[in-house]
Amino acid sequence: MSLHSFLQSRLCRTFSLEKRAAQRFHSPEPIPHRSHWSIVKWMLTRRPRPYPSVAENARIPAFHVPVERGQWEAVMVNHATILIRLHGLNVLTDPVWSGRVSPVAWMGPKRKRPAGIAWEDLPQVDAVLVSHDHYDHFDAPTLKRLEERFHPVFLVPLGLRRLLLRPCGAQAQIRELDWWQSAALPSGDGETTVTFTPARHYSGRSPFHGDANRSLWGGFFLRAADGPGIYFAGDTARTRFFAEIRDRLGSPDLALLSIGSYLPEELMAGVHLSPRDAVRAFKTLRARQGMAFHFGTWQLADDGYQETLDDFREALRREGVEEASFIAADNGFTLPSNGEPSPQPLPSEPDTPPESQEGDPPA
Repeated sequence: MSLHSFLQSRLCRTFSLEKRAAQRFHSPEPIPHRSHWSIVKWMLTRRPRPYPSVAENARIPAFHVPVERGQWEAVMVNHATILIRLHGLNVLTDPVWSGRVSPVAWMGPKRKRPAGIAWEDLPQVDAVLVSHDHYDHFDAPTLKRLEERFHPVFLVPLGLRRLLLRPCGAQAQIRELDWWQSAALPSGDGETTVTFTPARHYSGRSPFHGDANRSLWGGFFLRAADGPGIYFAGDTARTRFFAEIRDRLGSPDLALLSIGSYLPEELMAGVHLSPRDAVRAFKTLRARQGMAFHFGTWQLADDGYQETLDDFREALRREGVEEASFIAADNGFTLPSNGEPSPQPLPSEPDTPPESQEGDPPA
């Protein structure tokens, strides 16, 4: 590792790890300042675009067929929750099965469609990757249920172990990772290496808790012993790290990139990818296949459901990327590596208007 890379990987933290509980992490790429007042003003005056509710998913994934050696499979559950199957392992990213992503169960962003895998149908989970502590990525009730049912390995950013211990208890297998640090997940015939990768984002559960940036944030790159590489970006804005991730870890066979929560641009561009940002990141990574996430289940910003898909389709056209190589998948869709995915055009807005849907769809 060069001196420049070493110093860069340490810019996100301050002083020693033993003292990090009292300190904050800092992004080496600037994030435009968003005052509390600007957020409050937006929330009081916002005009979000239409976001329909859906009572049932069109697809139900099946897990009776094993993933062959050297292959992979990705199942869209919802938002940033994706089940990755490779090298004999089942790995979940940012798992959320709750009805709302909020500090309380009765208020906050409400689920618009069911999870792509019903909780009772979830297969064995060997590892859980948590990218950061925001409520739409760190859902304490779901994490507690996963620990009680599967006792998986939890890979989390520096500083997040303490928060995860609350729902999961001291017996939970938790491994904290710094940027570029790796952990090995053993399976029957070798190991899968998981590397925690940089992202341009931030952390904090509430502006009133004083916990801003007291834990790290990032993405994960999985490299199986039998070859396949999968990159899960987590939450990030446009960043020079995409090129460095490609150079250091290789071009991924599958890139999982967010496309939602990008409007209003003046508030979101510094922390989230727009659809066009995601397509450009896909090209920078030189990924063989892409799957878009962070849309369709909870409306967290002003962009509408169909608006996101239309902007994504236009970005693919402008950047010269075929729709089949970078897919915006509905909840429940399975993307395999061993052949063409089952036919799925970009999702379209359902005929049923959102006003006719009542209550939370089942998770």
